Amino acid sequence: MTEMTREALFGVVRGIWEDRDPVPAGLVDRMRAAVAAVDLDLELMQLAEQPTQLAGTRAAGLRGAGTTYTLRFVHGETDLLLRVAVEGAESRVDGWVVPPEPMTVRALSGGDQPRTLDVVVSDNGRFELTGLPAGLFRLRLEPHADGAPPIATPFFEI
Repeated sequence: MTEMTREALFGVVRGIWEDRDPVPAGLVDRMRAAVAAVDLDLELMQLAEQPTQLAGTRAAGLRGAGTTYTLRFVHGETDLLLRVAVEGAESRVDGWVVPPEPMTVRALSGGDQPRTLDVVVSDNGRFELTGLPAGLFRLRLEPHADGAPPIATPFFEI
């Protein structure tokens, strides 16, 4: 029995994953668009929590009709909780910013046809984004206070 080289072993593993869990069509182009749209003047929030049922696969249909999940992002003293509800071809995102402060939340898509949707956070820190199509999005939080820098989430997929 002969030993496999490191490259040959990695080739076998790569082939299995490409066969069993292929990269979704258009993912590479969407990720390139997302990277090109990154504003380097923003400070990025850190993903603090996400549900475990989303981990471990890229298979199609993971977030099908009727799916709801929660994401939490943190940056310094700002905490952002998102509830994403996918219903058919469109989604709804309910969000809460803690501590609440006057700000505009801008949803920026990273797909083939970039789209922006702006909403203002209520006095209790709540906002909602409706009618979002499936794809990559990030949220940019722009405080109304003078001199407060905007912050943004990393891109996430709806």
